[in-house]
Amino acid sequence: MFFVDSHSHLAFSRFKDDFKAAVDDNYSVDAIITRAADAKVKYMLAVATELSEAAELQAISEKFQNIFVTTGIHPQGAKKHCELYGLDEIARVVRDNCKRPKTVGIGEIGLDYHYERESEKQQKELFNLQLELATELDLPVSIHCRDASEDVAAILKDHPSSKGVIHCFSGEKSFAKKALDLGFYISISGVVTYKKATELQDSIKYVPTDRLLIETDCPFLAPVPYRGKLNEPAFVVHTAKKIAELLDVSLESVADFSSRNFSSLFQKAKGFL
Repeated sequence: MFFVDSHSHLAFSRFKDDFKAAVDDNYSVDAIITRAADAKVKYMLAVATELSEAAELQAISEKFQNIFVTTGIHPQGAKKHCELYGLDEIARVVRDNCKRPKTVGIGEIGLDYHYERESEKQQKELFNLQLELATELDLPVSIHCRDASEDVAAILKDHPSSKGVIHCFSGEKSFAKKALDLGFYISISGVVTYKKATELQDSIKYVPTDRLLIETDCPFLAPVPYRGKLNEPAFVVHTAKKIAELLDVSLESVADFSSRNFSSLFQKAKGFL
């Protein structure tokens, strides 16, 4: 039995200010991956949020056989990237990054109207561009959606050849149905372990198990019993345990179907699994 963390951010030092706490050697990539292995988390996908991360993520994937990466621009960085690079240069850099053997997808991409509503135009331009690139390169996408489910669903519908996963699914059943109808997978984070996450806990019962993934979104959203602390891939096991409880299946079953689903979606990773 083993687990796959399908969405993590492993460059913890970048998030030091978010947590207002020291990120010391205990959170080096080596230490994080060692603890993951001890928890039977065999593979991890390190997801990019901006183009400047490419070199660091590439170095991590080269050092560790069990780490895969994506390339892409998070919607919160859309305005900055559009102004700094322009769409043509962004497309060139993403294409170049995708040529690397262990870059297995494009992400984290999508829309975020909670923090970045004023950049809606740039977000949509960049989202459409990155979906076009994913189709061109035959790669899956990792979708970020916050307070923007109608627009995300509409844009995905305009890209019928796109494939991928709705990362950190929040529990909106109508959005899940639209995503599933478009062939997308649904990824569940540690939020499912929170007492008040009743909508999410109910909704995942309606997601076919051949479309479910598990993730940490570390260093954010640590599951119970680590809520409020820095999250890390080892903790994805607690998310799996909660899903097993909700679906009334064994933990081994959740490990099996979520790992198989990762392999089915991220085809480029198969050569290393």
